[in-house]
Amino acid sequence: MAESGESAGVDAATPDQRTARRYTLLLRAAKLVAPVREYLCILRDVSATGLKVRLFHPLPDSADWQLELGQGERFALDPVWQADGHAGFRFRDAPIDPLRLVDEEAGPFPRRHIRLHLELPVMLRVDGMARAAMLRDLSQLGALVRVEPPLALRQPVRIDAPEFPLRHARVRWRRGLDHGLVFQEAFRLDELALLVSRLQDASVAEESGHPAAPRTALTSD
Repeated sequence: MAESGESAGVDAATPDQRTARRYTLLLRAAKLVAPVREYLCILRDVSATGLKVRLFHPLPDSADWQLELGQGERFALDPVWQADGHAGFRFRDAPIDPLRLVDEEAGPFPRRHIRLHLELPVMLRVDGMARAAMLRDLSQLGALVRVEPPLALRQPVRIDAPEFPLRHARVRWRRGLDHGLVFQEAFRLDELALLVSRLQDASVAEESGHPAAPRTALTSD
C-alpha cells in the first residue's frame, strides 16, 4: 500500500471524492480482510466513496481488501495510502450509503464483537489433563476451539500455546466438536490486534520458510 501525507482525508484522487460528505466514527471497531489474513482497525472517517481507518500496526501490501463490520456486512476496498498509523481506502463499488457503516444496527446479522479467524494448535488444560485442540477464531471476549472428545457445557478450561497469553475460560456453547469459550479476562482491542497479527505472521512465515518480521504497535491517534 502506498504511503501518503494525506492523513487528514480518505483519499485525494478526485474532487468528487474529496467533497463527498464525510461522517466521523471515533470508536467503531471493524476488520480489514486480505487474502489469508485479517486485521483489526477502527473506523475514523467514512464517505460515499471511501474511508479512513486507525491502525494498530502497519498493513502488508495487498491489492485485495475487504472491510467487515461487526454485523457481518462486507465492502470491497482498493488501498490508497498508509501513513502515521492510519490508512485510506476507496470503496470498489462506490458510491455507497455511508449510513450503512454509521448505523451499528444495520446489516444482515446481529452486531457482535469482531472475530478474527486463524488456525492455531493449542493445548487445553481440563481438570488437570492436557487436551490438544485447534483455535479457529478469536475475539476480545472469547474464542472458538475444535476439540475431541467434546467438553461439557460450563466446563472451565485454560488455553496454553506458545506466544499466546494465558487465558482461563469456560465452555459457553457446543456444536459437534466446535466449542465457544468465554474468557474470564477480556483482551484489550490493541492487545488482540497485535496478538493476531503476530500469530498470522508466524503461521505464514512457517509455511514459507522465512522468519516473520516483528510487529510494532502504532501509537499515533
